[in-house]
Amino acid sequence: MRNSRTWSVWPDSASQKKYTRMRRRIAGRRLPCTGICCGMRKFENVDVGGYILSACVRAGDDPMPVVHINARGTAQDQWDLVLPRLYLHTTVTYDRPGLGESAPLPPPLAEQPRTLGALADELHRLLDVLLLESPRVIVGHSVGALIALMYAARHPAHTAGLVLVDCTTFEHFAANHWPPREGDDGHPGSSLLDTPGSVAELDTAVLPPVPAAALASAPGRWARLTATDVAEFAPLTPQELDDRWQQGQRLIAEKLGALLVVADFAGHHIPIEQPELVSACITAVATAARSSVPVSIPPEQLRYAGGTCPAR
Repeated sequence: MRNSRTWSVWPDSASQKKYTRMRRRIAGRRLPCTGICCGMRKFENVDVGGYILSACVRAGDDPMPVVHINARGTAQDQWDLVLPRLYLHTTVTYDRPGLGESAPLPPPLAEQPRTLGALADELHRLLDVLLLESPRVIVGHSVGALIALMYAARHPAHTAGLVLVDCTTFEHFAANHWPPREGDDGHPGSSLLDTPGSVAELDTAVLPPVPAAALASAPGRWARLTATDVAEFAPLTPQELDDRWQQGQRLIAEKLGALLVVADFAGHHIPIEQPELVSACITAVATAARSSVPVSIPPEQLRYAGGTCPAR
C-alpha cells in the first residue's frame, strides 16, 4: 500500500497539526495501490531531467487533463477526497522533489534556490513526458496555486483554465514566514525556494484570459490560531490577518476575471474539509473551457457543496 510520508509545512504550527490529524483520520479510506495502478489510477516514476517525480494519472471520459498542484510541503494524497468526485475527468497528481514518493533533488541542484516559475517549468516537463493532451485545467492549493499562476503565465498555450484553492496571497507570500526548504529540515532533497525571485516573477507575470475560479476559505480561519501562532504575525491581529486574506482572494479573482467562491466552513485545508466544493469549481472551469461559456456553478449545487458566490 502506498504510504503518505509527507505532512504539510504551513506558516503556522496549528494548521500543520490540524492537517496531520485530518490526514490520519482519512488514511483508512485511501485507495489501495500495487505500485502500478489503483483502479483506473496509474502511478508512474517519471524522469524530468536527472531526477524522478512520482505522478498519478487516472483516465476519464473527458480527455482534457485536470492537473493538481499540491500545497507547500505536501504530498499528492491531499487530493484523495477530491479525485473520486472527478470520475468523469482525466486527472493528474504528482509529488514535487523530495516529497511524498518523489526522489530528492540531486546535488548540486538541491542547494540551488528555485523560483515558482522553475517549479512550473518542472511540472510542464512532467506533463510532456506523460504525453498528456493539451491544453489542461490547472488546479493549485495554497502556494500550489501560485505555481499554477506561473504555469499559466509561462505556458499559456497549454492552459485551458485555472482553479485556485485558497491561493496564498501575494502579500502573505512576500512576507516570507517560510522555512527556506520546501520540505523543511526533514526533507533535505526538497526545493530551496527563492522567495524574492518568485515575487518578482509574480509581479511581472502576464496571465492568459482563460476560464478561472478562485475558491477562498471561510472567513474567520485566522481566528482559530493559538496565541503562540498569532505572535508570529505580530503586530497584526487575527481579525486583521483574516481581512487581508479575504481581500487577497478578492484581488486574485479580479485579476483573473475569475468566479469567486467562498467556503461555508472550511479553513485552509479545503480539499480535505470540503472536497465537494473543490470538485464543483473544477467541473465549472472545465465545462467553461470545453464549451466557451462563462464559469458558473448552479445555485443548488453550490448550496449542496457548501459555498457562496459574493456579488461582484
